[in-house]
Amino acid sequence: MQLGNVRGDMPIHGFVTTTDRWNVVETKADTEGARVTSRLPEYGDTMGRTFGSGRSRTRTGAVMRHMRSAVCAATGAIAVLFAAIAYVGAQTNPRAPRESVPERHLVYIATPGDNGTDNQSGIVVLDADKDFSFLKRISYELPASRMPGPKVSGITVSLPLQMLYVTTDGYMMAFDLRTDKIAWTFTGESAPVARTRGAASGCCERPWTLPDGKTLLVGSSYNSWWYYIDGATGQVLGKLPTPESPVAHNLAVTANGQLGILGSMSSPKNGKAGVTVIDVPNRKVLRYMTFSEMVRPLTINHDGSLVYVNVNDLIGFEIGDVKTGKMLKRFEIPGDEWKGKGYSHGIGMTPDESEIWVADPFNNAWQIWDNPGDGRNPVYNPSKMIKPTAGVVHSWISMTNDGKLAFIGDSSVIDVKKHKEIGVMKDEFGRRIVHTEKVLYLTFRDGKLIETNNQFAVGDAKAYSARMGARTNEP
Repeated sequence: MQLGNVRGDMPIHGFVTTTDRWNVVETKADTEGARVTSRLPEYGDTMGRTFGSGRSRTRTGAVMRHMRSAVCAATGAIAVLFAAIAYVGAQTNPRAPRESVPERHLVYIATPGDNGTDNQSGIVVLDADKDFSFLKRISYELPASRMPGPKVSGITVSLPLQMLYVTTDGYMMAFDLRTDKIAWTFTGESAPVARTRGAASGCCERPWTLPDGKTLLVGSSYNSWWYYIDGATGQVLGKLPTPESPVAHNLAVTANGQLGILGSMSSPKNGKAGVTVIDVPNRKVLRYMTFSEMVRPLTINHDGSLVYVNVNDLIGFEIGDVKTGKMLKRFEIPGDEWKGKGYSHGIGMTPDESEIWVADPFNNAWQIWDNPGDGRNPVYNPSKMIKPTAGVVHSWISMTNDGKLAFIGDSSVIDVKKHKEIGVMKDEFGRRIVHTEKVLYLTFRDGKLIETNNQFAVGDAKAYSARMGARTNEP
């Protein structure tokens, strides 16, 4: 007997697999395996003639129709068998969970800096998982005649709304992170405002996303009030006047959203305060705080009980007690050579509050104070000093939530534990981005924003508690 094929004159394999003579008589499945039992009646001349000779087209067509019916019946039986197998398998050997989608870490830098001196425009996006390589530039949709656009004053995001916000001297933009397109623009007041500096529109300085993820607290443009803005629409929900600190600038809000620490570039020499402490939910001023000079950048500890500020004419910082409104102490870098030669414009702390980092333009360095205990008695540690390759000019600092990376306003990326520069933020042409102080480190999964740091390096309650608990439990 010769071998045949499925559809030839001697369809041996075709007979075995597609004949309508197969009868499925039993299916079984258990924890050891599964089987199907079928019977084949005796092979007869009629079937042989029908498949073999091809002389009777009518008979062949009828047989093929019967075959198709039988195949469908057999297929149904096999489907039942496989369902049984699947059920038993699920009970005895559950399928491993689907592999999770990997997280992606991106750095968003809003440009331009002061007076457009960095020759940048738009939001530069870098891939932190690939050595901070350039990924994309998100446009502000400006005509050439208005490029590069006004100086950027702040940046924040909303996780529930999947939006990113950029404030500038004149207006505020919201970007839909799913499309990278502008969702809305807030242009401030309807008529020009009285001012000594800042934008005529009254908008906008630093923003902060409140814990609900949908409301923004935003400074006016160096003016005497703060906006509450709906993050979804850009509508003004309210305004909080701060007449005793009338030059809105920087801010920090406690993690529970109860206290706001609002900085003002107003001078005590003019009888004005440098910080306003507010009850955020009730939109109420609680007290004002005055330091030795005009307040510049600031940061707060995990519960907002202490505020650390840079002030004019000081390379170092001062600490204030938020509850009493009193300044506690002043900390300077060693020596006198620096006096009269600049001031610190950049301060932050590690999430666990173990270190305070301060910009030092005199030495082109970042100075670090160890911060033991309750944070009221920092200790200068010269061995941890960091000297970025770009120096310290347009200074600022923010950190990742895990405290591993710091982003410096002069383009450097720092390994926090090693106190060492590990990267420089550059654009698509390989140019160093001169102003990188408005920066966020964002985590995405499957295209969705799932975590953000903030534009300030502030203390974190969990990290602080972990450090203090570890210290307490040491043998």
